[in-house]
Amino acid sequence: MLSVNNLVKIYPNDTRALDDVSFKIEEGEICGYLGPNGAGKTTTIKILSAMISPTSGSVVINGYNVFEYPNKVKKIIGYVPESGALFLSLTPYDFLEFVCKMYDMDKRIYNKRIFNFMELFDLKNEIRTPMHAFSKGMRQKVLIISSLIHDPDIILWDEPLSGIDYNTTNVIRNIVKELSSAGKIFFYSTHVVESVDKICTRILVLNSGRIAFDGEIDNLNGRTVEEIMKKYADSGDMHEKISGLYKNISSS
Repeated sequence: MLSVNNLVKIYPNDTRALDDVSFKIEEGEICGYLGPNGAGKTTTIKILSAMISPTSGSVVINGYNVFEYPNKVKKIIGYVPESGALFLSLTPYDFLEFVCKMYDMDKRIYNKRIFNFMELFDLKNEIRTPMHAFSKGMRQKVLIISSLIHDPDIILWDEPLSGIDYNTTNVIRNIVKELSSAGKIFFYSTHVVESVDKICTRILVLNSGRIAFDGEIDNLNGRTVEEIMKKYADSGDMHEKISGLYKNISSS
């Protein structure tokens, strides 16, 4: 289980990125963490993965307090960062082997997993190609593999589908469905709503550092995820701002 309690994060410039955020995610849930840019989604992910500390509040993952036992927590989570950072001079095999060694995986196990994942993501012919030659989507596939290869209990994805094509999105959707049915938790942060209702079982909407909506996909009472976002995350005066901008342009 993933339990977040009263998280507050205030950066040194007095920016309050998170303001009393609380939620719980049970085994097998696929939670879409939605919100506009700057809402605090990436800050939340970095706290959950023990990369940064909150100003106050707590996070418990499978019984471990993240800030008291960060090394234990890191062994049971998989993480795709928003930055998409990779060692581009490495081949996918070298990078994934490095990741597996960090998790103390047996070579016989990780060799098989690397080749199986690379084939699944249609990268088997590129397994020895340095990643500086890869497209953004290809690099993103390797990052997604790196978050799954050690069989984590909790998967934290920050904009995981950036640059990913339609076919790969379907592959990911099936992987998520399969792993969640085995009890894995997916916490999927994004500001793009198109695929959320096809992947997630629940959504949380974050706006200005606070939870604005929490609900299950099957209980939205006929509303789409886009409608939920429009109600709880959109700036209400956006239409007026755009109209005013074009009036100013046309009159100048």
